[in-house]
Amino acid sequence: MKHSIGAQTIVWGESIRQQYESIVRFLAQVGYEGVETGMRHFDPANPSRYTELFRETGVKPLAVHVGGKFWDPSQAEEELRKIQEAILFASQVGFSYLVTSGNPQETPETARTAAETYARIGAQCRAQGVQFAYHNHNWELKEDARILRELVERTNPEDVSFVLDVAWAYRAHANLETLFRLLGGRIAYLHVKDVKNDRFSELGTGEIPMDTVIRWAGQEGVKWLVVEQDTTTMSPEESMRVNYQYLRGTL
Repeated sequence: MKHSIGAQTIVWGESIRQQYESIVRFLAQVGYEGVETGMRHFDPANPSRYTELFRETGVKPLAVHVGGKFWDPSQAEEELRKIQEAILFASQVGFSYLVTSGNPQETPETARTAAETYARIGAQCRAQGVQFAYHNHNWELKEDARILRELVERTNPEDVSFVLDVAWAYRAHANLETLFRLLGGRIAYLHVKDVKNDRFSELGTGEIPMDTVIRWAGQEGVKWLVVEQDTTTMSPEESMRVNYQYLRGTL
């Protein structure tokens, strides 16, 4: 299938909010087709600012990322209240996904509480025309991915999909092919970067068999490959150019 290439803006660090417009214009110039950004970098009171930016550049508003301790029963209700702003903002701007991540403190037991909360968030997102997705790190994949399996088994595909972060899975020594099968048709998109000596690196410079990963993605109908370069020794712009050129040359 034909894949689309997106970018998570995390590589620009704490300067994202101040230079968001120039970042999106840069991504468009390089060739990226979509963008994901953390909610804290936006001004939720001014959604039209972003709608116009995406219209001008042709970059698709793919995903808003939010954090929260959804696994903690004492905080779940407050987290649900706060997330309403993010759902509304995502809907107003036209983002396809609202994405969240868990916490290293979670256990298979607390994941059951989190799953209930995610199901509620997913239903609320769906009512606003947004899809909710969970983004893995490495801790969910310990003990044969027990936490991830809890989330899969205790939520339904209509309300909760998954952003499979290939590099975090690789660093957890998880079997990537098994994860593709576990998540099946529930993968919203992939987060891609490479790993070298247990550190993140640019695509094509490490150990992950990305051509095989892309083939599996195609088999599962996963369209979007989103570069998330958490850390780099390059400038953000150089790093994102290298990643884009690798993917464009591989697809």
